Amino acid sequence: MSEEKNVVILLRQPPHGTLYPVEGLRMSVAVSADFDPITVVINDAVYAFIKSVDKTMYSMHVDFLKGIDLDIFVDKKSLEERGIKQDDLIDQVEVKGHDEILKLIADSTVTIPF
Repeated sequence: MSEEKNVVILLRQPPHGTLYPVEGLRMSVAVSADFDPITVVINDAVYAFIKSVDKTMYSMHVDFLKGIDLDIFVDKKSLEERGIKQDDLIDQVEVKGHDEILKLIADSTVTIPF
């Protein structure tokens, strides 16, 4: 590969009634073969990372990403808007401020939304 790419996988949809978070995490795993994708979680996708939510379909993807030292960043503003505290989330994610999240997205070469 001749050009360095910053790939952001943007999870936006809720985990219930859709497969978007599952497919987004699967995409992060697939892209990790060639790049170091940044997985960003905003809006209703934050519900997918609450400790009490059934993560049967995607826990292996989260574990894989953490196992190869790739981060999953959750938008603090999205949490606050939904009354979710950082302590409610699984340990494998990192909460970042809204401005930091926007900068990650703006600095990306490719953003793949789910």
